[in-house]
Amino acid sequence: TASAGWAAMPEDAATAFTNPAGTVWRDNTEVRGAAQALYGDVHFTDGGLSNVPGNDGGNPIGWFPGAGAFAAGKLTEDIGWGFAMAGNFGLGLDYNDDWKGRRFVQNVDLLGMSLIPSLSWQVNDCLSLGVGLNAMAGYFSFQSAPRAGLIDEDAYLRFKDLDVGYGGNLGIIYRPVPSTTFGITYTSKVEFDFKDDLKLRDFGPLFDRLVGRLVGTRTEIGINVPATVTASLQQKLTDATTLYANLAWQDWSEYAGVSLALDTPNQTSVKVDRGYQDTGAFAIGLRHEFSRGMLDGWYLSTGVALESGMTNESNLTADTVTNKSWTFGVGAGKELCPGVEMDVGYNYGSLGDIDIDQQGRPPFSPRLQGTYEDTALHFLGASLQFEL
Repeated sequence: TASAGWAAMPEDAATAFTNPAGTVWRDNTEVRGAAQALYGDVHFTDGGLSNVPGNDGGNPIGWFPGAGAFAAGKLTEDIGWGFAMAGNFGLGLDYNDDWKGRRFVQNVDLLGMSLIPSLSWQVNDCLSLGVGLNAMAGYFSFQSAPRAGLIDEDAYLRFKDLDVGYGGNLGIIYRPVPSTTFGITYTSKVEFDFKDDLKLRDFGPLFDRLVGRLVGTRTEIGINVPATVTASLQQKLTDATTLYANLAWQDWSEYAGVSLALDTPNQTSVKVDRGYQDTGAFAIGLRHEFSRGMLDGWYLSTGVALESGMTNESNLTADTVTNKSWTFGVGAGKELCPGVEMDVGYNYGSLGDIDIDQQGRPPFSPRLQGTYEDTALHFLGASLQFEL
């Protein structure tokens, strides 16, 4: 359903991840395992004004695997529990080392994996509340090839670290009648403070003294995972057909503020505002269950989503290639045997043409100008849910 109904599906064990208030809406313990493969179709085309020689970078994403595990059950008649292990933040870019944008980035990874234990409370027959702890492990890696001083050759800059940050999830499920379910969920921001000894080399003899002072300097980079709010609807139109809808907001303007601190005698510290803006998203989808014919026992679903972009050409950088996007999804599922359900799905995300004109500082002023043409993301997923 292109994630439509994200926060209003308490009958799915994945509610432990999408809305903690949903875990109490069941009679038995349920466990779901999921696997996903993402393929990114991202290709840069030079616009003629880039001033660093090299190639177009290849496809920096390609295939990227993912997985998740979810469980939900009841401690008492009114208290539910949930546990989720999944990652839905971040991505990696790995350009060719000698591409035109190597002064800015050669490869970058920012990945988050969350462990979320949660509890829910059934206030009455219509309403439940939930709270979860989001313990997120983050990995950040960055490599670029700055200019080697006055010599137009490549130097080397490298930073990488692991960190753990914490946040909270809050959720509400409201079901005024059996055919209508509303869900609202809030995830707080998660703060990461990545630390590493800065690795620099090959800057040439003119910069030996300066680079010598910085090599091995303890460097801290602060990055925030943005807060989100999602409101969802699940509405049964008939006994066989269900409508899903979403409205969502993400606080990307908070993510835009990246702090950098160097452990030098002067304790240098700066904060860079990358100029990102908050995003909004809308999704709508349908699911139909078949009770006869070749598809007896199967359900089919489809959906479409639109998300606004957090950047524009003036602040887009080669380490964060993003744009407003349309997502189109299809899925299918079936109960394989009593207590065992299977789901498969495919989402196509179209980001269109993404223009970039990134310029570095004088005196060398590197420039990357062109377009990421027909950028698209393909998501393949499958899952199994077991009732215990």
